Amino acid sequence: MRRAQKVKRTGRTPRDPSSPTTHTTRCVAGIVILVGLLSTAVACSARIPPPLHAPPRTAIVTTAGPNQSMTYIARIEGGVMVIDLGWWGAEDALEDGLSELGASPDDVIAVFITHAHRDHLGAWRTVRHASFFLGKGDEELLLGRERPGGWIPRWADRIRNRDLPKPGELQLHTFASDTAMTLGADTVHAFPVPGHTPGSTAYLFRGTLFAGDAISHTPISGFGPARRGYSDDAELAREALVDLRTRLVDHEVQRICTAHGTCSEFSDEFWEDVLGDDAVEER
Repeated sequence: MRRAQKVKRTGRTPRDPSSPTTHTTRCVAGIVILVGLLSTAVACSARIPPPLHAPPRTAIVTTAGPNQSMTYIARIEGGVMVIDLGWWGAEDALEDGLSELGASPDDVIAVFITHAHRDHLGAWRTVRHASFFLGKGDEELLLGRERPGGWIPRWADRIRNRDLPKPGELQLHTFASDTAMTLGADTVHAFPVPGHTPGSTAYLFRGTLFAGDAISHTPISGFGPARRGYSDDAELAREALVDLRTRLVDHEVQRICTAHGTCSEFSDEFWEDVLGDDAVEER
């Protein structure tokens, strides 16, 4: 198993919500969700790969909560770009990271969202003036017109509603196929990898592939495809990764990071950890 580098930074009749059955169900669901989240959180406690956290050019912050989420911040021509927006305490964490770059939220001009689950959207209000980029399949999820397909995020929504933008509140740019976006001297390559959510996307920027939750990591099993329970369609997510590996052949990729701060060198050994026999067959 490859050693991971992990980031450390900071129509039915409605049920009566007061009924014992409802409370018990919510309690059980909450415990199951928490256990699942904590198993991932353990994986978010090692060092930051130096090329990724290098103020005042780039910074990485992680947000608090049972399932820490990573936000990547980078200076670009004309301002700052961000990949994902964290979870609990995301506003403060984002401002801390920006300050390491000598920047403020007003300097953020582009936000790239790997997928529209709540744990990657926390600070959207802080940077709502920026241009937002998102896989087309997740537009309805982001705007609250659809619910997550995975049972864990779906139950999380039943326990506590998400704080989401309303239609027209953001400058939203969507894509449905591999897309290159120019940011001054830099280029962000977007690769749709549906399955975890319909519009899940991996972004390649300055040699790092930010894979969102299309790739997962746990302390026990290491790297793997998107996790069942959290995902709309785990089989589709795996197929999308097999396809992604082929699409990346003509691109220079040095490392890959999950949305929860676990990173690895990009290599055949890494793909064997993620895809097993499917990776060998793709060689």
